[in-house]
Amino acid sequence: MSSTMELLFSSLPAMLKSTVMTIQITGIGLTVGLIGGVCLGICNSKKLKIPFLAKGIDGLVWIIRGTPLFVQVLIAYYALPEWLGFHLSAFAAGILALGVNSTAYISEIIRAGINALPDGQWDAAYVLGYNKQQTLTGIIMPQVFRNTLPALTNELTSLIKETSILAVIGVVELTKISKDIVARELDPMTIYLATAFIYLMLTTIITYLATYLQPKAAL
Repeated sequence: MSSTMELLFSSLPAMLKSTVMTIQITGIGLTVGLIGGVCLGICNSKKLKIPFLAKGIDGLVWIIRGTPLFVQVLIAYYALPEWLGFHLSAFAAGILALGVNSTAYISEIIRAGINALPDGQWDAAYVLGYNKQQTLTGIIMPQVFRNTLPALTNELTSLIKETSILAVIGVVELTKISKDIVARELDPMTIYLATAFIYLMLTTIITYLATYLQPKAAL
């Protein structure tokens, strides 16, 4: 027992530091996903669909949602640089893969959120003198974000867990550090249970915050 506690205490600084990296990766990936997902979701909604873009968006979403994130990370790190002609760091490739993956899922969340609102809201806004852009930004999108908060929260918690995949290309996040510690200390049970606990705490905090904010967003 004492050796287990000693291992935990000695490993904790490195694991916490890598947890910060995991949070940073998640934050950047979610930001990319939100920006891309909101834009694609709006352009593919029934009221604002841009015909020549809609098929391309549907195709992108189909490909991203139909292939494993693990493979997407490998493509971003190993295959894409050969095609582009320049090297991507493991961090940049990981962010790219997570961001594009999140974009596809968030675009569907936003599209569904917009389509779920009654058409009468658009018509009423036009009668009051709002143009399409004012209606979208001032009336439609605030409701969409409020209604889709649970789904967006699920995407965030999934993204936190999916950062662990980046260990395969050497990104120094929580899972990568845990693997390195296990390789050195040969105690997978202790380290991997501690790792799982940290991920559980992160996702629980996010879920709790979303549950707390949901009633306030409805006001």
